[in-house]
Amino acid sequence: MLSLKKILFIFSIVVLAASNSIAQYDEFYENLLMDDEENIESLAFKPIIGFGEGVVNFYGDVNNAYRQNPFDGNYASTMNVSRKLNSFLSINFLFMYGKLTGNELGPTRYLNFETDLLNGGISLTYNFKHLINANQPIRPFISLGIETFQFASKGDLKTYINGTEYTYNYWSDGTIRSLPETDPRAFQSIILNRDYIYETNLRDENFDGLGRYSQVAFALPIDIGIDLTITDRMTMRLGNSFHYTFTDYIDDISKNSKGIRQGNKLNDGFLYTYVSFQFDLFSPIEDIAVVENFKTVKYVITDNVDSDGDKVDDFNDNCPDTPPGVAVNYEGCPLDDDDDGIPNYIDKQDNTPRDSRAVGLDGIKTLDSELIALLYDPDAIDHKDVFKYYPGANTKTKTKKEYTEIPQKFKSLDTDGDSYISIDELQKAINSLFDFSTDLSVDDINDLIDFFFEQ
Repeated sequence: MLSLKKILFIFSIVVLAASNSIAQYDEFYENLLMDDEENIESLAFKPIIGFGEGVVNFYGDVNNAYRQNPFDGNYASTMNVSRKLNSFLSINFLFMYGKLTGNELGPTRYLNFETDLLNGGISLTYNFKHLINANQPIRPFISLGIETFQFASKGDLKTYINGTEYTYNYWSDGTIRSLPETDPRAFQSIILNRDYIYETNLRDENFDGLGRYSQVAFALPIDIGIDLTITDRMTMRLGNSFHYTFTDYIDDISKNSKGIRQGNKLNDGFLYTYVSFQFDLFSPIEDIAVVENFKTVKYVITDNVDSDGDKVDDFNDNCPDTPPGVAVNYEGCPLDDDDDGIPNYIDKQDNTPRDSRAVGLDGIKTLDSELIALLYDPDAIDHKDVFKYYPGANTKTKTKKEYTEIPQKFKSLDTDGDSYISIDELQKAINSLFDFSTDLSVDDINDLIDFFFEQ
């Protein structure tokens, strides 16, 4: 039986390993507009503690009768500490304690064993979030890891009646007797009943000359199941994990055993079917609320849409309709090397003098005589009205357009009174939501973002 002192020691080792491997984040909301919901969720949560109960069944050389039903076996308990690496992957530190039993009852051999089972390991869990909508309350998962475990198998080979020791002898009629069926005194045998007390250390008996084999081994646990969200802080997990071990001695039977005791060439394994509950006890409640409210939001500015194909995304593109193949600057506007207001691709005078009073739409310097002549042109228009008639000539600054009227609930956000919600004003509104200094709800912020891009 595992002592309380050993359990506390193992628990402290697991928690220490988890705490040393978990990075601490001082700022969760920094540059929120430049991060998507994956970063939000991964930075918000702290370590999660889980506890589980389940049934463990043996798969090895001893043909366990429990194999027909994964819910009929020995009970085992688990505890784990996990931490999200991102929205779809988490790391888990786990240990399990229980009993593992095998019973083979004929027709040619009668074998049994029982051992305490103590496992400790680490695994990675993938939750398919890339493929399944984030707001689903039920989510499948798959996990793969490595662990170490120890065992010390014992057999139920004897019983005691009134202080007398009797060894089990299995007869062909299905009874257990005090003497072998072939013994000349078989008629004097008495019928025994198994007491299911596993009193004999099988390794020490050395039935097959296997020697003192190691009772500590490694295993690869493969875990599949589903997670069900109960509350913001609690998740229920239904899982089934198969543990493929790197030993063939759990049942004291192997390919090197003798006679009818000889086993196959495969290593032993065991199946654990369980239910567990995961508790997020350490994340601040406001962080959890933000993640729950925003985990389905995908900000348009992170989508990197580039409508004109100039390699500058639409959000940062000050010239959204650049012709294909035209070289642009970091703002997405066509290059203008001589800074005359006419982009290179239509500029017919590459090096217009800096002191030029004016240039034409083809980028050629306008002579003073031509300017004087224009003063008397009856079809001439005022300079301030040029872009009303030739909006395409303004290549450096977007032409101001007639903006949609700001909804009443957002008018207070237009701090500069230009009847337009700017990116600065939008960001201030979102920041105020996280600072809890606004009356706007999460739905209002989503509406504001939609309006911003419809202006």
